[in-house]
Amino acid sequence: MSLLPILLLLGVWMIASVQGYPGYSERIFNGKKYYINDRREYLNLAQRNARCKEIGAYLVQIDNVEEHRFVAGFVFRVKGYGPYFTGITDEGSEGRYYNFNDKSPAKYLKWRWFQPDNWWGREHCVEIWVNNLNDLKCGRKGRHICEAA
Repeated sequence: MSLLPILLLLGVWMIASVQGYPGYSERIFNGKKYYINDRREYLNLAQRNARCKEIGAYLVQIDNVEEHRFVAGFVFRVKGYGPYFTGITDEGSEGRYYNFNDKSPAKYLKWRWFQPDNWWGREHCVEIWVNNLNDLKCGRKGRHICEAA
């Protein structure tokens, strides 16, 4: 067996570890780092936020149109199956959206047509859907987007 394939794999792993966190795709925008996990998982918002905290981040809070465009573009470039969970929710305060991490009011909400609809009274989390936001059930299988200042 040749040693070259093993050395190449080790080199790729080392580069991935140096460039960011294994298991996450990473981008930088306006001095903040953004991460999307590479695996779709069944997690609630608290579990997703805990995963973000493990890498020194929190679930993304979209503050303005520029950040929204960046995050939507990042999701588009990753091109994996979603949904892509944000840290925006109305859980416990139907119709009043806030950021899960610090409980501050959500600052920027660009909804998809006919959203939010709280389908069957069960949709309290917010995902990036193409270039807009959509409400969905929190425990669905999906990816999450983290941000770090």
